[in-house]
Amino acid sequence: MMKRTKLAVAGAALLLAPLAVGAGAGYATAAPATQAPAPAACEIGGPHTDFRGTTIHMRNKPGGDHVGWANQGDCAYWYQTDSGPNVQCQDGSRTAAWQLVQNKRTGVVGYVSACYLG
Repeated sequence: MMKRTKLAVAGAALLLAPLAVGAGAGYATAAPATQAPAPAACEIGGPHTDFRGTTIHMRNKPGGDHVGWANQGDCAYWYQTDSGPNVQCQDGSRTAAWQLVQNKRTGVVGYVSACYLG
């Protein structure tokens, strides 16, 4: 019984120790663990660009099967351009250019119509 009490007291002391160390004395507290990470910001220059729009399909080949999603602010790392099916863009233009990119937020690599890259 004495061992259990000592273990319980020691365990409680370990749990409370971070509170005592950070209390007062001007220590900054960490952000809550439930806070979502910010989207990966695109670096200036280089083969980086941003997605334009929301719920953009990423595909396994130009016009192919869905492999993931992208949204504005995710940042796209560009690999190459290939031709594929024509797509009508929001501005009324049409393009057959498909970009192979990696979504920096999710890590998914796939093709996106050039209409959806900034």
